[in-house]
Amino acid sequence: MKKLILAASVMAASAGVWAVDPECNDVGVLVSEEETWEGDDYTVCEIPASITGGNITLAYESDDTGLPVLWQLTGITTVGNGYVQNTSYASADKSVLSIEAGVNVVASNANAALVIARGAKMNAQGTANDPIVFSYLDDDDFSGDDEDYSGEGQWGGVILSGYGVANECTSSDSCLMEGISSNYYFGFGDEPVDEDTTGLTAEEILALKVEQQGNAKYSSGSLSYVVITEGGTEINVNDPDAVANGGDEINGLTLYGVTSATTINNIHVNENFDDGIEFFGGDVAVSDIWLTCNGDDSVDWDYGFHGSITRVYIEQGDKNGAEDHAFELAGNPNNYAATPLATASVEGAYVEFVGDNANADTDFVFKLKEGTDGYFNNIVVTGYTTGTTQDCDAISSTNITSADFGAMTVDCSVVDPTTFSPSGSSSFAKVASFWTAPACN
Repeated sequence: MKKLILAASVMAASAGVWAVDPECNDVGVLVSEEETWEGDDYTVCEIPASITGGNITLAYESDDTGLPVLWQLTGITTVGNGYVQNTSYASADKSVLSIEAGVNVVASNANAALVIARGAKMNAQGTANDPIVFSYLDDDDFSGDDEDYSGEGQWGGVILSGYGVANECTSSDSCLMEGISSNYYFGFGDEPVDEDTTGLTAEEILALKVEQQGNAKYSSGSLSYVVITEGGTEINVNDPDAVANGGDEINGLTLYGVTSATTINNIHVNENFDDGIEFFGGDVAVSDIWLTCNGDDSVDWDYGFHGSITRVYIEQGDKNGAEDHAFELAGNPNNYAATPLATASVEGAYVEFVGDNANADTDFVFKLKEGTDGYFNNIVVTGYTTGTTQDCDAISSTNITSADFGAMTVDCSVVDPTTFSPSGSSSFAKVASFWTAPACN
Protein backbone atom coordinates (compact mmCIF):
# COMPACT_ATOMS: atom_id res chain seq x y z
CA MET A 1 0.00 0.00 0.00
CA LYS A 2 1.56 3.27 -1.04
CA LYS A 3 2.07 6.09 1.40
CA LEU A 4 0.85 9.51 0.19
CA ILE A 5 1.86 12.76 1.84
CA LEU A 6 0.46 16.02 0.49
CA ALA A 7 2.52 19.14 1.17
CA ALA A 8 0.30 21.87 2.57
CA SER A 9 2.47 24.55 1.00
CA VAL A 10 5.62 24.97 -1.01
CA MET A 11 8.49 24.50 1.44
CA ALA A 12 11.32 26.97 1.10
CA ALA A 13 15.00 26.66 1.73
CA SER A 14 16.91 29.61 3.10
CA ALA A 15 19.93 30.41 5.21
CA GLY A 16 21.17 26.87 4.63
CA VAL A 17 18.08 25.24 6.20
CA TRP A 18 15.52 23.56 3.97
CA ALA A 19 12.57 21.29 4.45
CA VAL A 20 13.77 17.73 4.49
CA ASP A 21 12.38 14.25 4.32
CA PRO A 22 14.62 11.18 4.40
CA GLU A 23 12.81 9.69 1.41
CA CYS A 24 14.02 12.75 -0.54
CA ASN A 25 17.62 12.37 0.66
CA ASP A 26 17.05 15.24 3.09
CA VAL A 27 16.87 17.90 0.37
CA GLY A 28 13.18 17.99 -0.57
CA VAL A 29 9.62 17.44 0.61
CA LEU A 30 8.01 14.05 0.19
CA VAL A 31 4.87 14.04 -1.94
CA SER A 32 4.49 10.29 -2.28
CA GLU A 33 6.67 7.39 -1.25
CA GLU A 34 5.70 5.38 -4.33
CA GLU A 35 3.90 6.23 -7.54
CA THR A 36 3.94 4.69 -11.01
CA TRP A 37 5.07 7.08 -13.73
CA GLU A 38 5.95 6.11 -17.28
CA GLY A 39 5.66 2.46 -16.33
CA ASP A 40 8.17 2.59 -13.46
CA ASP A 41 7.85 3.16 -9.72
CA TYR A 42 9.15 6.44 -8.32
CA THR A 43 9.39 8.30 -5.06
CA VAL A 44 7.95 11.76 -5.69
CA CYS A 45 9.63 14.78 -4.04
CA GLU A 46 9.18 18.56 -4.23
CA ILE A 47 12.19 20.73 -4.94
CA PRO A 48 12.62 23.59 -2.43
CA ALA A 49 11.34 26.94 -3.66
CA SER A 50 14.48 28.80 -2.60
CA ILE A 51 17.96 27.40 -2.29
CA THR A 52 20.51 29.59 -0.50
CA GLY A 53 23.25 29.09 2.02
CA GLY A 54 24.37 25.66 0.88
CA ASN A 55 24.47 23.06 -1.87
CA ILE A 56 21.95 20.37 -2.72
CA THR A 57 21.87 17.44 -5.12
CA LEU A 58 18.84 16.13 -6.94
CA ALA A 59 19.81 12.48 -6.86
CA TYR A 60 18.61 9.85 -9.26
CA GLU A 61 17.67 7.46 -6.46
CA SER A 62 16.24 7.78 -2.95
CA ASP A 63 18.62 6.39 -0.35
CA ASP A 64 15.61 5.61 1.82
CA THR A 65 13.19 3.87 -0.58
CA GLY A 66 15.68 2.61 -3.15
CA LEU A 67 13.42 3.95 -5.93
CA PRO A 68 14.32 6.57 -8.51
CA VAL A 69 13.09 10.03 -7.53
CA LEU A 70 10.68 12.09 -9.62
CA TRP A 71 11.55 15.67 -8.68
CA GLN A 72 8.68 18.19 -8.88
CA LEU A 73 8.83 21.91 -9.55
CA THR A 74 5.64 23.18 -7.92
CA GLY A 75 6.41 26.84 -8.65
CA ILE A 76 9.44 29.06 -9.14
CA THR A 77 12.62 27.60 -7.66
CA THR A 78 15.40 30.17 -7.33
CA VAL A 79 18.98 29.19 -6.52
CA GLY A 80 20.99 31.99 -4.88
CA ASN A 81 20.16 35.62 -4.22
CA GLY A 82 22.20 37.37 -6.90
CA TYR A 83 19.02 38.43 -8.70
CA VAL A 84 18.68 41.26 -6.16
CA GLN A 85 19.74 44.58 -7.65
CA ASN A 86 23.31 45.70 -6.93
CA THR A 87 24.41 42.32 -5.56
CA SER A 88 28.16 42.03 -6.10
CA TYR A 89 29.80 38.69 -6.62
CA ALA A 90 31.52 39.05 -3.25
CA SER A 91 28.18 39.34 -1.44
CA ALA A 92 26.13 36.97 -3.63
CA ASP A 93 25.03 33.59 -2.31
CA LYS A 94 27.06 30.90 -4.02
CA SER A 95 24.85 27.84 -3.61
CA VAL A 96 25.18 25.03 -6.13
CA LEU A 97 22.31 22.89 -7.42
CA SER A 98 23.64 19.58 -8.75
CA ILE A 99 21.51 17.17 -10.77
CA GLU A 100 22.55 13.59 -11.40
CA ALA A 101 22.37 11.77 -14.72
CA GLY A 102 18.99 10.25 -15.55
CA VAL A 103 17.00 12.56 -13.27
CA ASN A 104 13.50 13.64 -14.37
CA VAL A 105 12.37 17.09 -13.22
CA VAL A 106 8.66 17.72 -13.84
CA ALA A 107 6.70 20.93 -13.41
CA SER A 108 3.37 20.30 -11.72
CA ASN A 109 1.78 23.66 -12.57
CA ALA A 110 2.17 26.28 -15.26
CA ASN A 111 3.69 28.90 -12.98
CA ALA A 112 6.89 26.90 -12.53
CA ALA A 113 10.48 27.50 -13.59
CA LEU A 114 14.05 27.02 -12.41
CA VAL A 115 16.11 30.19 -12.00
CA ILE A 116 19.84 30.19 -11.25
CA ALA A 117 20.79 33.63 -9.94
CA ARG A 118 24.13 35.40 -10.38
CA GLY A 119 26.81 33.91 -8.18
CA ALA A 120 25.03 30.55 -7.86
CA LYS A 121 25.57 27.53 -10.08
CA MET A 122 23.77 24.59 -11.58
CA ASN A 123 25.80 21.48 -12.38
CA ALA A 124 23.52 19.24 -14.42
CA GLN A 125 25.56 16.38 -15.81
CA GLY A 126 23.55 13.87 -17.81
CA THR A 127 24.89 11.35 -20.31
CA ALA A 128 23.83 10.35 -23.80
CA ASN A 129 22.12 7.24 -22.40
CA ASP A 130 20.83 8.93 -19.23
CA PRO A 131 20.02 12.57 -19.96
CA ILE A 132 18.46 14.93 -17.46
CA VAL A 133 14.93 15.77 -18.63
CA PHE A 134 12.86 18.83 -17.65
CA SER A 135 9.20 18.49 -18.67
CA TYR A 136 5.61 19.01 -17.54
CA LEU A 137 3.78 16.45 -15.40
CA ASP A 138 0.92 15.50 -17.72
CA ASP A 139 0.03 12.48 -15.60
CA ASP A 140 -0.52 14.58 -12.47
CA ASP A 141 -2.70 12.00 -10.74
CA PHE A 142 -0.38 9.10 -11.66
CA SER A 143 -3.19 7.27 -13.38
CA GLY A 144 -0.94 5.78 -16.03
CA ASP A 145 -1.34 8.36 -18.81
CA ASP A 146 1.68 8.55 -21.11
CA GLU A 147 3.90 11.61 -21.14
CA ASP A 148 4.23 12.63 -24.78
CA TYR A 149 6.58 15.58 -24.20
CA SER A 150 4.81 17.65 -26.86
CA GLY A 151 2.60 20.08 -24.91
CA GLU A 152 4.13 23.49 -25.56
CA GLY A 153 3.61 26.28 -23.04
CA GLN A 154 2.72 24.04 -20.11
CA TRP A 155 5.35 25.46 -17.75
CA GLY A 156 8.15 28.04 -17.74
CA GLY A 157 11.66 26.84 -18.47
CA VAL A 158 15.26 26.96 -17.25
CA ILE A 159 17.02 30.28 -16.64
CA LEU A 160 20.74 30.75 -15.97
CA SER A 161 22.09 34.18 -15.12
CA GLY A 162 25.54 35.51 -14.49
CA TYR A 163 27.87 38.50 -14.30
CA GLY A 164 28.50 38.68 -18.03
CA VAL A 165 28.50 42.04 -19.80
CA ALA A 166 25.21 43.04 -21.44
CA ASN A 167 25.21 46.24 -23.47
CA GLU A 168 21.95 47.43 -21.93
CA CYS A 169 23.55 47.90 -18.49
CA THR A 170 27.31 48.46 -18.73
CA SER A 171 27.55 51.15 -16.04
CA SER A 172 24.69 50.33 -13.66
CA ASP A 173 22.84 47.25 -12.45
CA SER A 174 19.68 47.86 -14.44
CA CYS A 175 19.21 44.77 -16.63
CA LEU A 176 16.00 42.97 -15.75
CA MET A 177 15.04 39.45 -16.77
CA GLU A 178 11.98 39.23 -19.01
CA GLY A 179 9.13 36.81 -18.42
CA ILE A 180 9.41 37.12 -14.64
CA SER A 181 7.13 39.80 -13.23
CA SER A 182 9.41 40.70 -10.34
CA ASN A 183 12.71 42.46 -9.89
CA TYR A 184 15.18 39.83 -11.08
CA TYR A 185 18.46 41.41 -12.24
CA PHE A 186 21.40 40.03 -14.22
CA GLY A 187 24.69 41.08 -15.76
CA PHE A 188 27.97 42.70 -14.75
CA GLY A 189 26.19 45.89 -13.75
CA ASP A 190 28.27 47.82 -11.25
CA GLU A 191 30.41 44.82 -10.23
CA PRO A 192 33.83 46.22 -9.22
CA VAL A 193 36.58 46.01 -11.83
CA ASP A 194 39.64 44.16 -10.56
CA GLU A 195 42.11 46.73 -11.91
CA ASP A 196 42.68 50.36 -11.03
CA THR A 197 40.52 52.45 -13.36
CA THR A 198 41.86 55.86 -12.40
CA GLY A 199 42.12 58.03 -15.48
CA LEU A 200 40.53 55.46 -17.78
CA THR A 201 37.75 56.34 -20.21
CA ALA A 202 34.33 54.66 -20.06
CA GLU A 203 35.29 52.69 -23.17
CA GLU A 204 38.51 51.46 -21.55
CA ILE A 205 36.66 50.44 -18.38
CA LEU A 206 34.10 48.55 -20.45
CA ALA A 207 36.92 46.66 -22.17
CA LEU A 208 38.22 45.62 -18.74
CA LYS A 209 34.76 44.36 -17.79
CA VAL A 210 34.51 42.34 -21.00
CA GLU A 211 37.88 40.77 -20.22
CA GLN A 212 37.09 40.18 -16.54
CA GLN A 213 33.75 38.43 -17.15
CA GLY A 214 35.60 35.29 -18.25
CA ASN A 215 37.12 34.75 -14.80
CA ALA A 216 36.37 31.29 -13.43
CA LYS A 217 34.57 32.73 -10.40
CA TYR A 218 31.77 33.99 -12.64
CA SER A 219 30.83 30.52 -13.86
CA SER A 220 27.12 29.68 -13.76
CA GLY A 221 28.00 25.98 -13.64
CA SER A 222 27.79 23.30 -16.29
CA LEU A 223 25.00 21.68 -18.31
CA SER A 224 25.54 18.59 -20.41
CA TYR A 225 23.04 16.15 -21.93
CA VAL A 226 20.01 18.09 -20.73
CA VAL A 227 16.52 18.07 -22.29
CA ILE A 228 14.02 20.92 -21.78
CA THR A 229 10.58 20.33 -23.26
CA GLU A 230 6.98 21.66 -23.14
CA GLY A 231 7.90 25.04 -21.65
CA GLY A 232 7.41 28.66 -22.60
CA THR A 233 4.45 29.84 -20.54
CA GLU A 234 4.31 33.17 -18.73
CA ILE A 235 5.53 32.97 -15.16
CA ASN A 236 5.12 35.23 -12.15
CA VAL A 237 7.36 34.98 -9.12
CA ASN A 238 5.23 36.87 -6.63
CA ASP A 239 1.68 36.10 -7.71
CA PRO A 240 0.00 33.90 -5.08
CA ASP A 241 -2.33 32.50 -7.75
CA ALA A 242 -0.29 29.87 -9.55
CA VAL A 243 -2.26 30.23 -12.78
CA ALA A 244 -2.56 34.03 -12.89
CA ASN A 245 0.61 34.86 -14.77
CA GLY A 246 1.71 38.40 -15.42
CA GLY A 247 5.01 38.19 -17.30
CA ASP A 248 6.00 37.36 -20.86
CA GLU A 249 6.52 33.86 -22.15
CA ILE A 250 10.01 32.61 -21.38
CA ASN A 251 12.36 30.55 -23.46
CA GLY A 252 13.25 26.91 -23.11
CA LEU A 253 16.77 27.85 -22.04
CA THR A 254 17.50 31.50 -21.27
CA LEU A 255 21.07 32.65 -20.67
CA TYR A 256 21.25 36.07 -19.00
CA GLY A 257 24.78 37.43 -18.88
CA VAL A 258 26.22 33.92 -18.82
CA THR A 259 29.98 33.87 -19.31
CA SER A 260 32.61 31.73 -20.99
CA ALA A 261 33.48 30.28 -17.58
CA THR A 262 30.24 28.27 -17.90
CA THR A 263 30.12 24.94 -19.77
CA ILE A 264 27.03 24.20 -21.87
CA ASN A 265 26.88 21.37 -24.40
CA ASN A 266 24.53 18.65 -25.64
CA ILE A 267 21.26 20.44 -24.95
CA HIS A 268 17.90 19.59 -26.56
CA VAL A 269 15.06 22.11 -26.33
CA ASN A 270 11.75 20.83 -27.68
CA GLU A 271 8.22 22.23 -28.07
CA ASN A 272 8.80 25.52 -26.28
CA PHE A 273 6.05 28.04 -26.83
CA ASP A 274 8.53 30.89 -27.17
CA ASP A 275 12.16 30.71 -28.33
CA GLY A 276 14.23 27.58 -28.03
CA ILE A 277 17.34 29.32 -26.65
CA GLU A 278 17.98 33.02 -26.07
CA PHE A 279 21.13 34.87 -25.05
CA PHE A 280 21.12 38.26 -23.32
CA GLY A 281 24.68 39.54 -23.39
CA GLY A 282 27.55 37.50 -22.00
CA ASP A 283 30.14 35.49 -23.87
CA VAL A 284 29.22 31.87 -23.15
CA ALA A 285 30.20 29.26 -25.75
CA VAL A 286 27.57 26.57 -26.34
CA SER A 287 27.92 23.50 -28.52
CA ASP A 288 25.90 20.54 -29.79
CA ILE A 289 22.44 22.05 -29.48
CA TRP A 290 19.21 20.53 -30.81
CA LEU A 291 16.17 22.81 -31.17
CA THR A 292 13.00 21.09 -32.34
CA CYS A 293 9.43 22.27 -32.85
CA ASN A 294 9.79 25.49 -30.86
CA GLY A 295 6.96 27.96 -31.27
CA ASP A 296 8.82 31.17 -32.02
CA ASP A 297 12.48 31.58 -32.95
CA SER A 298 14.88 28.72 -32.52
CA VAL A 299 17.87 30.94 -31.69
CA ASP A 300 17.60 34.50 -30.39
CA TRP A 301 20.29 36.82 -29.10
CA ASP A 302 20.17 40.33 -27.70
CA TYR A 303 22.00 42.91 -25.55
CA GLY A 304 25.34 42.37 -27.25
CA PHE A 305 25.85 38.63 -27.02
CA HIS A 306 29.49 38.01 -27.94
CA GLY A 307 29.94 34.28 -27.39
CA SER A 308 29.60 31.38 -29.82
CA ILE A 309 27.28 28.61 -30.98
CA THR A 310 28.91 25.51 -32.42
CA ARG A 311 26.96 22.67 -34.05
CA VAL A 312 23.28 23.53 -33.78
CA TYR A 313 20.55 21.39 -35.33
CA ILE A 314 17.19 23.07 -35.89
CA GLU A 315 13.82 21.69 -36.91
CA GLN A 316 11.83 24.87 -37.55
CA GLY A 317 8.05 24.58 -37.58
CA ASP A 318 5.33 27.03 -38.49
CA LYS A 319 3.27 27.42 -35.32
CA ASN A 320 3.34 31.22 -35.07
CA GLY A 321 3.26 32.09 -38.74
CA ALA A 322 5.27 35.15 -39.66
CA GLU A 323 6.85 35.32 -36.22
CA ASP A 324 8.86 32.15 -36.74
CA HIS A 325 12.57 32.42 -37.55
CA ALA A 326 15.42 29.99 -37.26
CA PHE A 327 17.64 32.89 -36.15
CA GLU A 328 16.34 36.23 -34.87
CA LEU A 329 19.38 38.18 -33.78
CA ALA A 330 19.59 41.70 -32.35
CA GLY A 331 22.26 43.97 -30.94
CA ASN A 332 20.13 46.16 -28.68
CA PRO A 333 16.55 47.23 -29.45
CA ASN A 334 16.98 50.50 -27.54
CA ASN A 335 20.37 51.56 -28.91
CA TYR A 336 21.63 49.98 -32.10
CA ALA A 337 25.14 51.33 -31.45
CA ALA A 338 25.41 50.00 -27.88
CA THR A 339 28.68 48.28 -27.04
CA PRO A 340 29.90 45.65 -26.80
CA LEU A 341 28.31 44.82 -30.13
CA ALA A 342 26.64 41.48 -30.66
CA THR A 343 29.50 39.71 -32.40
CA ALA A 344 28.68 36.07 -31.70
CA SER A 345 29.50 33.33 -34.18
CA VAL A 346 27.50 30.38 -35.45
CA GLU A 347 29.85 27.64 -36.63
CA GLY A 348 27.98 24.65 -38.05
CA ALA A 349 24.19 24.77 -38.32
CA TYR A 350 21.65 22.47 -39.97
CA VAL A 351 18.28 24.20 -40.36
CA GLU A 352 15.39 22.09 -41.58
CA PHE A 353 11.86 23.36 -42.13
CA VAL A 354 9.36 20.72 -40.96
CA GLY A 355 6.04 22.53 -41.44
CA ASP A 356 3.59 22.64 -44.33
CA ASN A 357 4.31 25.78 -46.34
CA ALA A 358 7.44 27.71 -45.49
CA ASN A 359 6.61 30.87 -47.42
CA ALA A 360 3.06 31.10 -46.08
CA ASP A 361 3.72 29.97 -42.55
CA THR A 362 7.13 31.31 -41.46
CA ASP A 363 9.21 34.43 -41.65
CA PHE A 364 12.81 34.82 -42.84
CA VAL A 365 15.29 32.13 -41.85
CA PHE A 366 17.81 34.78 -40.72
CA LYS A 367 16.41 38.00 -39.24
CA LEU A 368 19.40 40.19 -38.38
CA LYS A 369 18.44 43.51 -36.81
CA GLU A 370 19.01 46.30 -34.29
CA GLY A 371 22.76 46.64 -34.62
CA THR A 372 23.77 42.99 -34.46
CA ASP A 373 26.95 41.76 -36.02
CA GLY A 374 27.99 38.11 -36.17
CA TYR A 375 29.66 35.44 -38.22
CA PHE A 376 27.92 32.48 -39.85
CA ASN A 377 29.86 29.60 -41.33
CA ASN A 378 29.20 26.03 -42.43
CA ILE A 379 25.41 26.44 -42.59
CA VAL A 380 22.87 24.22 -44.37
CA VAL A 381 19.26 25.37 -44.83
CA THR A 382 16.83 22.85 -46.27
CA GLY A 383 13.11 22.20 -46.61
CA TYR A 384 12.11 25.77 -47.41
CA THR A 385 10.89 25.03 -50.95
CA THR A 386 7.53 23.65 -49.79
CA GLY A 387 4.71 25.53 -51.50
CA THR A 388 6.63 28.55 -52.69
CA THR A 389 10.17 29.21 -51.57
CA GLN A 390 10.68 31.23 -48.38
CA ASP A 391 13.12 34.11 -48.18
CA CYS A 392 16.44 33.49 -46.44
CA ASP A 393 17.29 36.89 -45.08
CA ALA A 394 15.89 40.06 -43.58
CA ILE A 395 18.91 42.22 -42.78
CA SER A 396 18.30 45.63 -41.25
CA SER A 397 21.46 45.84 -39.13
CA THR A 398 24.09 48.00 -40.79
CA ASN A 399 26.83 46.08 -38.96
CA ILE A 400 26.19 42.99 -41.10
CA THR A 401 28.39 42.72 -44.22
CA SER A 402 29.16 40.05 -46.78
CA ALA A 403 32.30 39.16 -44.79
CA ASP A 404 30.04 37.76 -42.05
CA PHE A 405 28.97 34.78 -44.17
CA GLY A 406 31.22 31.80 -44.77
CA ALA A 407 30.28 28.50 -46.41
CA MET A 408 26.51 28.03 -46.74
CA THR A 409 24.15 25.83 -48.75
CA VAL A 410 20.56 27.08 -48.75
CA ASP A 411 17.30 26.31 -50.53
CA CYS A 412 15.61 29.52 -49.44
CA SER A 413 15.52 32.63 -51.63
CA VAL A 414 18.26 35.19 -51.04
CA VAL A 415 16.81 38.69 -50.71
CA ASP A 416 20.04 40.68 -50.39
CA PRO A 417 22.74 38.87 -52.43
CA THR A 418 25.23 41.69 -51.88
CA THR A 419 25.20 41.20 -48.10
CA PHE A 420 23.91 37.64 -47.71
CA SER A 421 26.79 36.33 -49.77
CA PRO A 422 28.22 32.93 -48.76
CA SER A 423 31.85 32.24 -49.65
CA GLY A 424 31.05 28.72 -50.84
CA SER A 425 28.90 25.66 -50.23
CA SER A 426 28.61 23.71 -47.00
CA SER A 427 28.31 19.98 -46.46
CA PHE A 428 27.47 20.23 -42.76
CA ALA A 429 25.43 17.12 -41.97
CA LYS A 430 22.47 16.56 -39.70
CA VAL A 431 23.27 14.54 -36.57
CA ALA A 432 20.62 12.76 -34.53
CA SER A 433 20.03 14.00 -31.02
CA PHE A 434 20.85 11.94 -27.95
CA TRP A 435 17.10 12.24 -27.10
CA THR A 436 14.23 11.15 -29.33
CA ALA A 437 11.76 14.01 -29.67
CA PRO A 438 8.12 13.51 -30.71
CA ALA A 439 7.08 14.72 -34.15
CA CYS A 440 6.30 18.42 -34.35
CA ASN A 441 2.62 19.22 -33.71
